[in-house]
Amino acid sequence: MTNPWVESFLKGDFIFESRFLLYSLGYILVSLLGNWCHVSYHANPNSPPDARSLKALIASRPTVIAATIHSVATSVVAVGILIAYYNNQDSSSPWLYEGTNLLHIWQRVGLPISLSYFVTDSYFYCLPRKDMIIFVHHCIMCFCHYPVGHESGAILAGAGNVEWVTWLSIVGYTSEVSTAMMNYRWYLINTLEDNWIGFGIVNGIVVASWAGRVMMFTYLLFMEIFPRMHLYVEQQQMFTYAVMVFGHAGIGLLSLHWCIVMCQGGLKSLFVFKKKQRPKVLNPQQGFSFADEVGGKSNNEDTSGTERKTPHGPLKIIEEDAQAYKDGTIFSEGQTQTPQSKKLK
Repeated sequence: MTNPWVESFLKGDFIFESRFLLYSLGYILVSLLGNWCHVSYHANPNSPPDARSLKALIASRPTVIAATIHSVATSVVAVGILIAYYNNQDSSSPWLYEGTNLLHIWQRVGLPISLSYFVTDSYFYCLPRKDMIIFVHHCIMCFCHYPVGHESGAILAGAGNVEWVTWLSIVGYTSEVSTAMMNYRWYLINTLEDNWIGFGIVNGIVVASWAGRVMMFTYLLFMEIFPRMHLYVEQQQMFTYAVMVFGHAGIGLLSLHWCIVMCQGGLKSLFVFKKKQRPKVLNPQQGFSFADEVGGKSNNEDTSGTERKTPHGPLKIIEEDAQAYKDGTIFSEGQTQTPQSKKLK
């Protein structure tokens, strides 16, 4: 018995692959634009642009353009497909909306947009910065969702039900809404001068979206995936089933952890903006990090000026990375590793 990855690669129609290459080229171009902003910003340290200008923000986080395009595009496509699906009056063909095959929209547009981002972001961010946690996330997403992009692979991935496994992929991707909001939150943290009621509203939406991710993945596991185990046994696709369970459980647990980390500072830190210290010239040895983003720290913020001394161990690395995601600094240019990850080298 073959598996969905082999079937997709050998028997696919290569529409997914052609779109994947096209969108990868787009991400490469915007990533190079971000790198140009970083290089040109630091080209003349004696007279740099305003530290709160758009160019300065991009210079501190060169991958922000590609990341924002990905989160907005995939969430819009996923939510749009679900709205069309549930509002379709033709109950006999719910995935055919006004002559448009919604499954094909996801397979040929939504998934290529996303998986091409994960691959290019691994090259431009994860590997150069040695951010293995985000790299593993990208690999899991590509591995889990690639078969859905092909009819031949989706049949095995869904234990014979292409429509269900594609629906599962689409619903999971609605979680990208929270990432898009996080990017806007990062922008506010690095540009606001005073407290603004909109900051509290955005933060409230971000926390609610992360809590929604936890509930959504819990529902998908217990109400959609677990009850179909017998189908995968019959199809001799238990490895496929295990990958599906691991992927949803892992993302759900990470979402729960980040949601808890985000709320650790209390309600005041969530809804009241406190201006962070920001140098006139962005330090090229520091920058945005994914984990710090969750916590609301502005780029280059360093209250102690010294390296933190904390216990060794993988769990502390994960905790530090989550805190960095919470604070909004993990993707910062030049801040390649947390103190703990440096100690493991």
